[in-house]
Amino acid sequence: MILGAVTKIYKVNSTVLGQDRMIRTYTFLLRVIKLHLLKKIKSGECLRMWQNKLDLLCSHFSMTRRILRWSRTAFYLQILFNKLSQQKSNNVLKYNRNLFDILFYTYLIITDISDLIYWMCQIGLCNNMNLHEFTKKYASKFYFIECIGWFISLCFEYRVNQIDIAKANLQNDPKNKIRIRQIQILQNLVKYGLDIPVSYSYVNTQAIKQETAVILGTFSSFISLYQTFQLHSGGYQ
Repeated sequence: MILGAVTKIYKVNSTVLGQDRMIRTYTFLLRVIKLHLLKKIKSGECLRMWQNKLDLLCSHFSMTRRILRWSRTAFYLQILFNKLSQQKSNNVLKYNRNLFDILFYTYLIITDISDLIYWMCQIGLCNNMNLHEFTKKYASKFYFIECIGWFISLCFEYRVNQIDIAKANLQNDPKNKIRIRQIQILQNLVKYGLDIPVSYSYVNTQAIKQETAVILGTFSSFISLYQTFQLHSGGYQ
């Protein structure tokens, strides 16, 4: 049992996606610890010291995730080219979904490039202060729009899959893979439903309490991590 758990963790950590999701979970757990410390330690040098240490660690985790996501842009480009090469569907829903995905993946590529520029400015590889200020100012807004975009994209995919399942039933073909994908989509809808208020808390820090944002982000991270473990244990094959 222990060996199986260790093997599964190893498989998750051996992928970029798994590493990214593990680090995101660590980051939110550290923020939970920070909030706990704030309640236990009201003031003093000890509080400031631990706050600074946790903030620094979270900052390092954030920068590490930016590096891990470098390969994501190439993946998005491949999806975008596939979407562009698809034949125009006569089904209005499928046509609208494909059009939305083309626009959305173009947006994701642009935000990834902006994220890369911000990282380069942070470590001193780019000394353009205007670029630094621009990417820093709009990073949270880009992320907020990205979460909304994923939610809409998943709604489109879920509806299209429902049509495919109905056709499959008529042909006496259960299409279990589509049904399994539907479960994943519902999980992702919950995840991004949690991420939308979390991302908005970065845009407007007064809109949502920090404690609420951290709790929602932690639950969202656990969902992502659960999906990754399922993927590497054969649960989503």
